[in-house]
Amino acid sequence: MAFFGNISGSGGLFGGNAQSFRPTIVGISTSLLSAVNDAKLTQIALNSLSSEDRAKLNQRVPTNTLTTPPWENAETPRSLEQQVREVRGLNSFINLKDSDIKGLANDPDQQATFVLYKALNNLRVLAEYASQKSTTSSTIAQLDALFKSGLTEVRDYLSSTSLNNLDLFLGDKQYKTETTTRLGKNASEYDGKPVAETATDAVVGLTGNEVFTVTLSKNSVAGNQLDSDTFTVDLSEISGTLSLKAVTDLINSKIEALQGEDELGNPLVDGEGNPVSKYTTRFVAAQDSRTGDYAIRVKGTILEDAKFEAAVNEPTLYVSSAVSQLDDAFAITSRVTELNNLTGTISVDDTFSFSGVDLGGTEFKGLVSDEEDEDIDPRIKAMRDKMLAESRADVIGEDAAAEEAEAEDEDATSITNVDAKNRVSADTSASKIATDSEGNVYVIGTTTGSFGHQINAADTQDVFLTKFDSTGNVVFSRLLGAADSASGYAITIDGEDNVIIAGQTNSALSTKDVISGTDAFVTKLSKRGDEIFRYQLDTAGETSGLSLAVDAAGDIILGGYTKSGISATSGFSGGKDGLLLKLDGDTGTKLASAVYGTSSNESVKGVAVSADGNILIAAEEGGNAVVRKLSATDFSVIDTVDFGYLGTGGSVEGLRVDGNDVYLVGTTTSALTAGGSATQNGSLAGGYDGFVAKVTDGGGSLSADYTTYIGTSGTDRLADVAVSGGKVYVAGSTAGTIAGENKTGSYDGFVTRIDAATGAVEDTQQFGEQLARSTVGGVAFTTKGNSVLETLGLPQGTILEDQKRDLQTQTSARAGDYFYISVDGGTKKKITLSEGDDFNDIARKIRIAAFSKLTVSVSTSSEGAKLKLEAKNATIDLIAGKGDQDLLERIGLTPGKLLPKNEALGIDQDEVEPDPANPFNLGGAYALKLDGALNIGDKKAAKYVLGLMDSAISTVQRAFRSLEYDPIKAQLLEDSKKNANIGQAPAYLTAKIANYQDALNRLQSSTIASPTSFFF
Repeated sequence: MAFFGNISGSGGLFGGNAQSFRPTIVGISTSLLSAVNDAKLTQIALNSLSSEDRAKLNQRVPTNTLTTPPWENAETPRSLEQQVREVRGLNSFINLKDSDIKGLANDPDQQATFVLYKALNNLRVLAEYASQKSTTSSTIAQLDALFKSGLTEVRDYLSSTSLNNLDLFLGDKQYKTETTTRLGKNASEYDGKPVAETATDAVVGLTGNEVFTVTLSKNSVAGNQLDSDTFTVDLSEISGTLSLKAVTDLINSKIEALQGEDELGNPLVDGEGNPVSKYTTRFVAAQDSRTGDYAIRVKGTILEDAKFEAAVNEPTLYVSSAVSQLDDAFAITSRVTELNNLTGTISVDDTFSFSGVDLGGTEFKGLVSDEEDEDIDPRIKAMRDKMLAESRADVIGEDAAAEEAEAEDEDATSITNVDAKNRVSADTSASKIATDSEGNVYVIGTTTGSFGHQINAADTQDVFLTKFDSTGNVVFSRLLGAADSASGYAITIDGEDNVIIAGQTNSALSTKDVISGTDAFVTKLSKRGDEIFRYQLDTAGETSGLSLAVDAAGDIILGGYTKSGISATSGFSGGKDGLLLKLDGDTGTKLASAVYGTSSNESVKGVAVSADGNILIAAEEGGNAVVRKLSATDFSVIDTVDFGYLGTGGSVEGLRVDGNDVYLVGTTTSALTAGGSATQNGSLAGGYDGFVAKVTDGGGSLSADYTTYIGTSGTDRLADVAVSGGKVYVAGSTAGTIAGENKTGSYDGFVTRIDAATGAVEDTQQFGEQLARSTVGGVAFTTKGNSVLETLGLPQGTILEDQKRDLQTQTSARAGDYFYISVDGGTKKKITLSEGDDFNDIARKIRIAAFSKLTVSVSTSSEGAKLKLEAKNATIDLIAGKGDQDLLERIGLTPGKLLPKNEALGIDQDEVEPDPANPFNLGGAYALKLDGALNIGDKKAAKYVLGLMDSAISTVQRAFRSLEYDPIKAQLLEDSKKNANIGQAPAYLTAKIANYQDALNRLQSSTIASPTSFFF
């Protein structure tokens, strides 16, 4: 017990008169008084036993006693700042080698409580310091990163530690659970963009001369097309107002004219003899619930889809970029910018933004937002805001005040970490972009978040692929499924509108990857999002895929680099060597490979198929920009053009071929020479400048034509190039202001049009966002741009297209991923995902493994199928798969235990009631309630987490106490059983206990006045 007193005077026992020593008691530990009282109660209970019962009790009481827990050990008082410094100096939050933990290896229950107490107490220190008003934002960010790392250690420890008498739950005790991911539903309706205020208003932009076609298709349940019909919609057939209702009525009349037939080919008629249409799909003018305006709604079935194609289209450019706010508290988000009027003054037509979702952050946001701000009562804040608003209205007028408030609302929500569905955004950086034959847009990049039903299980970041239709609606999103880290660098579309992506990962993307390391990968998906194959270059050294092309046979050419030989015969020259692979377009089988280089660094940054079927590459070789033509047969060199030194920090970024013309783009700090034969358009403006270089492919030779520089006095970088109609379009980013343009952010995107023949710059459009940095990654050109369909709010191409609804397609799980289940601590049974498995298949496998101890069901929600598990009369352990192959995480199940329902829902059942007949029946089930993505990223969150940590620490202490056999409770329970008719302990014992308890209560509630002292 600690004493705090005032000592004065000198002499006597303390150097003065003993009477001058008057220690003031400012606090008494009730735990000591409780201990004294418990001892008295123990003696009473023991004295009431006969000698025979006492001997039996002594035989039953465990001989091993609990070790003194760390929270009862005296510690030197330290400031909160000193405690934070100590936590920052830790190598690990979970330390099994600690002196007072290491000796408990034979008692995993006690050891676990000690380990968890220390870890949680250290996390509590971080949360308390982050919640202080004086703690700066930068310090909070550092503490938050450390806190998340420590909490991950705690979770990993809980999921991997085997205990005897304790069940410790990260979250709540549960008897049932369900997957958080869903498998989605194939849509039977499609809503276009709102384009009119009412269904009968004239649609702005229509002239009545527009023409487009609609193709309706019937499909089998398996997705195979059974039949299709195409009809023309000519708006000149409409008499009167060109409204959405008039347009949809015209389309429906065309559909109704397509009469159906029976199996014998006879026309279908209804009961009254009227023709029955072949298709059930219909078009209506419907009101948009968000804007109140009207759009075209296509109402079909899951066995019919529709395709639109305009007779006249304008070309369009799409630019992908990653946007980071100057305030780094906001997530990096991605943009697709649509630019039109490509032959005139290029203009930005539309922009759509997107990002992955931080699922844990979203859940945590909902928890913290329920907490009231303790600094300001919300009622007082509401009254204050109202008074301020009324005062402002008196000064500038009600209308002006309303406009001002609306503008403030827009400013407040224009930059946010929360999307329209109130979900927290995750860092998402778009890199390259491509378009298919129907005008759809594909974007690849990296993200720390989840997309749709694809749960991001990567430790750092994963690769995403998102397909948009031409109006900006998401068709599908896919994650690569990396467990640690992956980056996406290249994308291309083949002749059948399949999409191929490439990049680099240090995770095993399939069971075929057996050598750990960082590997190049290639993944091919269909236009519906079904994976066709994935290839991983499994070597001992680092490799990366940086560029892609598809040849006339549909085979894939990958360019990149390697830091080792890729086979026994490939050779390797040191540093980075250039890498080329040829893969079978149907299976992903490697058909050919080449490694080339010197002791310097070489990387293939661009690859294309030449007009004669050979291979063209753009490479960085020893710091120079080089274009090579290679034989498609054996990758031997046909000819080379070396444009010279790129300067420090320079790079090659893209390559495009248009007939015999080859275009190279990149960034340089040095004037490029190409052997002195190329025309120089402009000159370097200073710092980093973009460049465009043209090469003519003469079949057996290459020749440099010109180099054009694009730049300002600031940093300027080109990222990609597109070519069409005798024009070259390059996209990049600038920290300056390009001539004739306006600067918006700290770093803007831009597109420049160049005359393909001369290299002369014709026009530039610079674009960006205030207080933000826009980093452009790619540019793509399509001939399926603006048209009457855009005016009507409809996309080019196919809508309502079915997707596979299996786990491998709709989630980030892959065939071979697995987890285990164990019933009542028995043998672990492995549940493995096979090709084509859906939740019904997984449910069947679980039922077999769990016998009759687990209820497994699949139900359908608004977002598709989900899996539900419920323990019956047994404890079920859900055990994660190892490393890259954990199926639990990818389908949204948490490792841990499912208790029998009566245990999970029992009242006050945390601590198991001691049983005198079995004093070893100790421990119990304890819930720490620390699930979810907790963070201390701001003061409000830190205060919330601080409360959670206090509660969790208390729970750990209770769990520790439950491990000690308590003979008093045991005796009371036994006496209670003997007196079951009255349901209480004997009267004499009850009276004695009551007397002691009453005395304790009076003592605890009394005020001890100075100078009274108690000595124990």
